[in-house]
Amino acid sequence: MNVSPQIEPTSTDRLLTCLGLAINEAKLVRSIIESKDMAHKLKNEKPLSEKLYHLNREIEYLEVKLAKVQNRAYKS
Repeated sequence: MNVSPQIEPTSTDRLLTCLGLAINEAKLVRSIIESKDMAHKLKNEKPLSEKLYHLNREIEYLEVKLAKVQNRAYKS
């Protein structure tokens, strides 16, 4: 008799939630790295530009979002 294992819905939901959080985390990390690279280049070209100011603010915002995603992942 061949019996297939049963997957509990709660474990599937948890897995999907964790996977979604991991994807969000990866996207945020990629955005932070790209933004920091742009900020570094811009700082060398125009250290007092308004664009650099806004880019640094965006990096701070992304880092806060990343911390929230990581906190949610830790609680899951």
